[in-house]
Amino acid sequence: MNEFLKSHYRKQSEPHVASVPCNSPLASVKGLRSGSKKFIHSPHSLQVDAKKLSLPPFRFYDIMKKMSNKQTSRTEKDSLGTVKIPKDAYYGTTTHRALKNFQISGLKAPQIFRESLGIVKLAAAETNTSLGLIKKNHGKALKKACEEFIGGKFENEFVLDVFQAGAGTSYNMNANEVIANRSNEILKAPKGSYKFIHPNNHVNMGQSTNDVIPTATRIAILFSTPELLKAAYALEKAFEEKAKKYAKTVKVGRTHLQDAVPVTFGQTFDAYREALKKSRELIAEASQKLQVLAIGGTALGTGINAHPKYKSQMIKTLTRLTGIKFSSAKNLTEGINNMNDFMNFSSALKSLATDLLNISETFKIMATGPKAGLNEILLPPVQPGSSIMPGKVNPSITEALEMICIQVCGNDKCVEMASQKSQFELNVFCPLIMHNILQSIKILTNGATMFHELCLEKIEINKEEIKKQFENSLCTATELVPKIGYAQTAEIVKAALKNKTTIKEELKKRKL
Repeated sequence: MNEFLKSHYRKQSEPHVASVPCNSPLASVKGLRSGSKKFIHSPHSLQVDAKKLSLPPFRFYDIMKKMSNKQTSRTEKDSLGTVKIPKDAYYGTTTHRALKNFQISGLKAPQIFRESLGIVKLAAAETNTSLGLIKKNHGKALKKACEEFIGGKFENEFVLDVFQAGAGTSYNMNANEVIANRSNEILKAPKGSYKFIHPNNHVNMGQSTNDVIPTATRIAILFSTPELLKAAYALEKAFEEKAKKYAKTVKVGRTHLQDAVPVTFGQTFDAYREALKKSRELIAEASQKLQVLAIGGTALGTGINAHPKYKSQMIKTLTRLTGIKFSSAKNLTEGINNMNDFMNFSSALKSLATDLLNISETFKIMATGPKAGLNEILLPPVQPGSSIMPGKVNPSITEALEMICIQVCGNDKCVEMASQKSQFELNVFCPLIMHNILQSIKILTNGATMFHELCLEKIEINKEEIKKQFENSLCTATELVPKIGYAQTAEIVKAALKNKTTIKEELKKRKL
């Protein structure tokens, strides 16, 4: 990783994740917490003019106001015609059109994706300059502009909606235009002139949206995953400690929500630990497939318009810049067309979400009460549970975790469906895949940390209630089968239920 990126990530990232015990190269990659401000759309009254209903207060309309004054705008031209753009804006015509066309959700790409896209552009600038395709002084300006883009200087210029034109062309051109205009500014040329650096001819040299956006998405996922692995591992260790602490605490084991056979809390907690471990390892394993890139394939994997050495040089440069060991896909057309690596990674996230969903659901049931439920465990109170019922405390942390897990499962279904939509040589749904996977990673990471710190660490076992339930239950009956047989044991269980006695008392009656 170069010095600029080291400095940038050192300012933003959490502690290094080298302690995560997995074989994936992700163990040595810093994670970045990504965040994006959500746009809240105020509901319109039905009496509002119909025309106004199509004009939600998105940032585009603030831009339009600025453009009303000719002195604050500039004119740029593309293949569709001329466009007026705010004079001080670093973006260009494609971004401007996308802002106007796609006013959908107000959700913009996560910070980590913007940074990853900037890294791809930085790698391309360095590669093309080293190949002699870009003049050295131009390459120097281009590199500086890319570093500023990664550093967040133009965060307010990268505001396109997640739901946009297919493949992420708008994202790619947004980065190209911002970086080109900043490069020209460094070279003392006015924004919009593209005198020295052009968005397509130079910033996008040797590239296509079709290989750039999937590559940036892979990098963003790989940067984000270590924090999730760290959070999952911390949960494993916490359950391991609980398993040791309650290794001899016997409780009623249940199947089909009915009394079954005895089990210890230690065995239950250790089962949760093992499940989390398997899902964590599955995520780490799936992430390794994301280290294979189709960059250099350009539009359809043929490498059209790219220098013969561009592909191999890009792989080396990206590896150096990120600290992640990348390799080139054996078939670049397949790498551009096939989104299954993303689908499988998302499925691994769903595996962890399913584990956490099962655990949180069981915790809620074990904590039912406090007077008219199982009341086997005592969850830590974190906030009042009702606006109307005084003193009520709810399992708030487990409820929040369940919502997170359900969202992750929904995101996975979206990724699955998007991955099924490859038509001919291209899948155009990478922006949707990127949004859902990065959101899943973020909320799973924060959700696992929340559950660990605010619930699992502070959970208490209600030993008195557990002992009482165990003594009154019939779960020990199964142990009699090898000694007195299934039929006779069944008669004893039926008698205990009818007489409201215990198994021990019924055995005494029969002198067994």
